[in-house]
Amino acid sequence: MADLNFVITTIFLALFFLSNYGAISSVDLSTAILIEVDQTGHGDYRTIQDAIDAVPSNNSDHIFILVKPGVYKEKIVVYEDKPFITLSGVKGSKTVITWGESGEIFESPTFSVLASDFTARFITIQVNFHAVA
Repeated sequence: MADLNFVITTIFLALFFLSNYGAISSVDLSTAILIEVDQTGHGDYRTIQDAIDAVPSNNSDHIFILVKPGVYKEKIVVYEDKPFITLSGVKGSKTVITWGESGEIFESPTFSVLASDFTARFITIQVNFHAVA
């Protein structure tokens, strides 16, 4: 079977989920805890997953993770004990999360969210998947 290469372009999960449920205006990020991710080392963390992992289990505070522009080659999982996270890039075309594995596409996602109250915005999520013959 020929390799399949799926690329999912700019996804604004926040606008999709929150606008459909009317919750955008109810989240006050002015009191959120800020975590910065920057691959060059000028942030709190170099990887997005490290920033997510740093959020305390069963967190009750709003956490705003600002991801500086760049291509982040990593598989992201937001586990169910990490609620109230907003993950934000600066511009969707400048902040990219990409990952690629071989195997079954549903068993190798680039980005998985298991937590409640999660928002993502201004980030492109790419799935570079190669099917096994």
